[in-house]
Amino acid sequence: MVTYVIILLIAAGVMSRFERIDVPIAVLTQILALAVIGRWLFVAIPNVQPSTALLMLTALYFGFTSAAMLALFVPILSGLLLGIGPFVLFQFLGWLFVVAVVTVLKPLLSRSRWFLAAVGLGAGYLFGWTANLSFAEVIGVDFFKLLVLSLPFDTAHGIGNVVFLVLLHDLFVRIFVREDG
Repeated sequence: MVTYVIILLIAAGVMSRFERIDVPIAVLTQILALAVIGRWLFVAIPNVQPSTALLMLTALYFGFTSAAMLALFVPILSGLLLGIGPFVLFQFLGWLFVVAVVTVLKPLLSRSRWFLAAVGLGAGYLFGWTANLSFAEVIGVDFFKLLVLSLPFDTAHGIGNVVFLVLLHDLFVRIFVREDG
């Protein structure tokens, strides 16, 4: 229970920073819609969906706060389609960690697509391991057993991230990133 309160406080902190960003809300809502619909379209392939790649690209080009807001709303809104449970807040936390890593590594990621792909692969594991915390807390399953059992799913997520990052990067930049001058 304490974990949920902490996650909700983190979410409140993210939301309090949102009104200070200069990214047009229309751009973020379009990316949010793509991430939610992407999760729904790929639901038949376990753990493979474009949401993580879209959040990574948002963090890379629009910053931490914009991507963190999407990290909060993607699991909530996609949960309305796919089902909401105690894991939704942990999905937010997992994507928030991914967004934080991308933000910290931004200077390196903007120079190397290979490094971006490698971070995308790692993001599958980071997200999966964080989401596993919800099952460990709610069901009481041993966390280390969950890590081992989730390896194939986290690997699929990571490989999916690499594929989506390669496929979506240039399109994302062309559609959403406006460079002046």
